[in-house]
Amino acid sequence: MFKRTVAAVAAALSVILLTGCSLTSRDTIEVTVDSPVPPKMLFLGDSIPAGYGLDGYNSDSDNSECRSYPNILRDKYTSELKDKCGHTMVNKAVSGATSSDLLELINSGELDADLADSDAIVVSIGGNDLLHLLFDLFEKLGYNADSSSFNYKDIDILTAASTLTTLGDEADEALDGFEKNLALITDALDERTDGTIYVQTLYDPLEYYTQFSAVTDFSSDKMERFNQIVTDQSEGNYKVVDVAHIFKGQAGDVTNIKSFDIHPNFIGHQLIADAVDQSFRETGFTYTTEEYGKEHLTGQGYAVIISGIILGFAALTVPAFLVGKAVSRKKDNK
Repeated sequence: MFKRTVAAVAAALSVILLTGCSLTSRDTIEVTVDSPVPPKMLFLGDSIPAGYGLDGYNSDSDNSECRSYPNILRDKYTSELKDKCGHTMVNKAVSGATSSDLLELINSGELDADLADSDAIVVSIGGNDLLHLLFDLFEKLGYNADSSSFNYKDIDILTAASTLTTLGDEADEALDGFEKNLALITDALDERTDGTIYVQTLYDPLEYYTQFSAVTDFSSDKMERFNQIVTDQSEGNYKVVDVAHIFKGQAGDVTNIKSFDIHPNFIGHQLIADAVDQSFRETGFTYTTEEYGKEHLTGQGYAVIISGIILGFAALTVPAFLVGKAVSRKKDNK
């Protein structure tokens, strides 16, 4: 009997040793980690974030290779976050889009998944609401795109004054529409994302034409109101990336306006990338990751240990009990 008890204890101990690897476990837990830049970002708007005018831009392609500021930041953050959470950039900007077009796109639901999954949403919109009117002004005042100059001899002062007045009214109407649409756009974005929203101001490319103050004064006045709208609506709603400020006084160097194209050149895109990057880093972001917690006993582990204690106790008490009983029998026999 004693031998059988010892064998049972030995077998139990063997089971404990063989199952030792399952006695403990380490659960995975979610940990929030700070990041200076957004792990996932989304660009919306018009031809500026789309990269129009840059080498490699093609309206029929995804433009993922041209050196637009979204692509510059994508490459920068992919490298910066490669050993951490990784990085994702989505660019849904559409060349030629107006504020009405962007509002319609957001309300269509087509962007819902991207918005829900983004840490930062950067918007550049409104230029097409206004700038086409300024180019109409150029043409009506006798601008020659081939020679990049005005034919002053053919300009009628009275016609010019009338044109400025008419286009001024149209520009103010366009700005009224932009003001209304911007509020609707940012409200619609806020409903669809927990990410931080950024809206860019608009630079004045026509400042380059200093030889014709009537045009530059007109453009400056309308751009000032445009950017005031962006700034005034930002409080509590979104952050402003002040592109207008960093471009001011250098339109000829950072845009293609010398070729009668208002879009930023590669220098301008790098400046915008730097401005957006600074805004991101001033905000700060977080991401979640899974890590192993402290090692602890599993339910099976507790069961095995308790079983071992019971068996160990039995191994000590049962033989003693049997010996005692045998001694008692000998005494009775005597």
